[in-house]
Amino acid sequence: LFLAVPILALACGTAPDTRGPCMSDVECRGDRICHEGRCRFESEVRAELEQARASYDTSGGTSEIDAGLMPDAGLAVLAVLAADAALAPTAPVELPAFMGGPRHTGRTSARGPTADPQQQWVYRTGARVYASPIVGADGTIYVGSTDRTFVALAPDGTLRFRYTGGDRFYATAAIDPSGHLVVGNHDGSLVSLTTAGQVRWRREIGTPVDTSAAIGADGTVFVTADGLHAIDPANGQDRWRVASPSPVRTSPAIHPSGLVIFATPEGRVTAAREASGEVVWEFALGGSTDSSPTITDDGLIVIGDDLSHVTALDAAGRQVWQVSVEGDVRATAAIGLDGTIIVGSDDRRIYGISPTGEVRFRVATSGRVRSSARIDADGRAYVGSQDDFLYVIAPDGTLLYRHGLGRDVDSTCAITRDGTLVIGVDDGGVYALR
Repeated sequence: LFLAVPILALACGTAPDTRGPCMSDVECRGDRICHEGRCRFESEVRAELEQARASYDTSGGTSEIDAGLMPDAGLAVLAVLAADAALAPTAPVELPAFMGGPRHTGRTSARGPTADPQQQWVYRTGARVYASPIVGADGTIYVGSTDRTFVALAPDGTLRFRYTGGDRFYATAAIDPSGHLVVGNHDGSLVSLTTAGQVRWRREIGTPVDTSAAIGADGTVFVTADGLHAIDPANGQDRWRVASPSPVRTSPAIHPSGLVIFATPEGRVTAAREASGEVVWEFALGGSTDSSPTITDDGLIVIGDDLSHVTALDAAGRQVWQVSVEGDVRATAAIGLDGTIIVGSDDRRIYGISPTGEVRFRVATSGRVRSSARIDADGRAYVGSQDDFLYVIAPDGTLLYRHGLGRDVDSTCAITRDGTLVIGVDDGGVYALR
């Protein structure tokens, strides 16, 4: 049972904005409020609270709130009041989906290893693991493999269930507010599973679904394939669709202003209204796009392309800045706790870019970087490279350590509540490191 949730009034207009902690709404800009010590979009805060309520209601009192998982690390205090004193309202909830939720910030409230970790276990699939693991509220780990299987693993690495698809799994799964899994397959289908592995529905889209779904606050499943689909989570049917001239290889992001953002191989970034699918604007990057969009704390849309650019657009689809690197940018950008944009490139570097478009740091690797970063509660970034190593970087860009995994690391890691890193590797292994 949840009590009333107080939300502060919106700021009036011209007060200065802060990128660090805030004390009141007057320190925030535009349609943002001071929520839990930081300037946040009010719509985003409300969506998170509704997601938390839904999780609590459907779990019989064990929600992702008391699991300590929330979308943006360090952004929560006094968001929800619960009658059950054991329910902690202060931990931010990380949504179980690609990059921690529909903004793709990569943040988690968990803390990863501060020094080179030890292998706890490895689960062997039969082929490369490109998909990123996600962690359910009970600690179950879900991940697909190119051996055509999608598995649920207990926290100790033992198999809980295995679902076999018609083809390879490249997509990262998501868990909707009702607690059901949604994952795409290269055979052109999208499937909804219970957390026991039973099929609820299977939707034939026809074009490979290699991208990860974004889940709206009302449970709508947004997924790209032959365009952008808004899918009813109850039955798998389209609510609306925006067509694309060719199959889409990037996952959609949901902007707090009510837009769903996706990009096509032709380099066209498209924004559609979350409720109706009406296309609001399009922006031509000029180069092919394999990087998924990310939404920053200031509402910018950040995306990489195959012309070696990282570009930031505002919510109206206008370019704000563009940074040139020296290789294709196919990883999805993550957002550090201080707003630094962290993204890898085929030029074998991991970049830290300021919210205004200046390069703050570069970390060299010996391979292409197509893994997206995860950001832990202390701001450390965990990024894989095709040189067989996982790199761990401090918020200032200092390389803390790197951990060898023996084969290319294209998957993005998950971090469990006890600080275990879980990541897929090209040798077919799902590794747990702590």
